[in-house]
Amino acid sequence: MPSTTRSPLSVTTVSGATVGTFPAEADASNATAIRDQLLHLIGAGAGPLVLDLTATEFCDCACVGVILRAGREAAARRTRICLVLPPAGPVRRIAAMTGLDRRFPVEASVAGAVPR
Repeated sequence: MPSTTRSPLSVTTVSGATVGTFPAEADASNATAIRDQLLHLIGAGAGPLVLDLTATEFCDCACVGVILRAGREAAARRTRICLVLPPAGPVRRIAAMTGLDRRFPVEASVAGAVPR
């Protein structure tokens, strides 16, 4: 029987935008799977792409790198990426310390991130 691997990234469509909801913990243990799924979405023409980290309680440098890599690939394909970050907490601090919040548009909710 073939094995199936469940992706840690939950993907939905909201008002024409592809929303990737990150898991509670985004770290080296699942960064490769998240990267592969994001690159697949971008390569398949998904967009605009909203990365929802509001439920994420921990995000390490591996996942910061994944987001940056996805951003480079999206820019090359002229795909917009927007981050949805919690208003406070460790993930918001990581975004500020690493410059993610300056490199990408940031919204407080998925509703605010999708095109109108």
